[in-house]
Amino acid sequence: MCLGMWLALSFACVHSPTQREMEGALVHYDLGIHAQQTNPQAALYEFNQALALNPQLAEAVHAKAVLLHLAFRRPAEAEALYKEALQQKPGYSEAKVNFGNLLAEQGRHTEAIVLYEEVLNDLMYLTPYLARANLGWAYFQSGNLGLAKTNLRQSIAQNPSFCLAYFMLASVYKAQGDLPAVCEQLEMFAVHCPEHADAHRQYGTCLQEIQKPKEAAEAFEACVAKATAAEEALRRSCQRSLVALPTARTNSATDSEAFISVRE
Repeated sequence: MCLGMWLALSFACVHSPTQREMEGALVHYDLGIHAQQTNPQAALYEFNQALALNPQLAEAVHAKAVLLHLAFRRPAEAEALYKEALQQKPGYSEAKVNFGNLLAEQGRHTEAIVLYEEVLNDLMYLTPYLARANLGWAYFQSGNLGLAKTNLRQSIAQNPSFCLAYFMLASVYKAQGDLPAVCEQLEMFAVHCPEHADAHRQYGTCLQEIQKPKEAAEAFEACVAKATAAEEALRRSCQRSLVALPTARTNSATDSEAFISVRE
């Protein structure tokens, strides 16, 4: 009898957020989303404030999990929060994808595959090509090249401009020893990510391996042109590869290499 009364009282004391608290939590959540790319500490503060007002705000739980996962590199805490978000909102596909990514990073591919496949059954999920590509990559990492290729091709079919899928597919072809196919996919990687200097470097390296020095030179020159100030080492690497080609081109970029200091 006393035990039953204690349980009843304990449940009666559970606080449910008021309308004002729920609205305030959403404000802090939005502030955290806007800050997460440039100031992760500020974003974490805002997410904590949101959850203090409304602990059941699954979006804030998930956002905090992503922050701990990607910005602060605290996978154990991130995993606990991903699970909490999914407990609160079982059909939360975005949380499933990000949790799957965490599991895949840890080599837990079987668990990740289950989550990605669940997401692909969600007809309301807005970016299925991402889940499909992640599924293909998880199959690749687990050694199933056939399903890796199938899912990556489907991802590209769903969104041909998603350049990372071409890089992933190139990795599958490389594992199969099909170098011409590798170069084809890396070309598409560079075409769809033209500002990504390393895409041009990888394409140039592949062309060099299949004895196409002229095309490789063009790719390496693109790498030199696209490399940012933070990618100085990459730019110099592409310059060295360009000079080493049998038909190496001399231009202002390569001629000025000796006058540029390495900032790394």
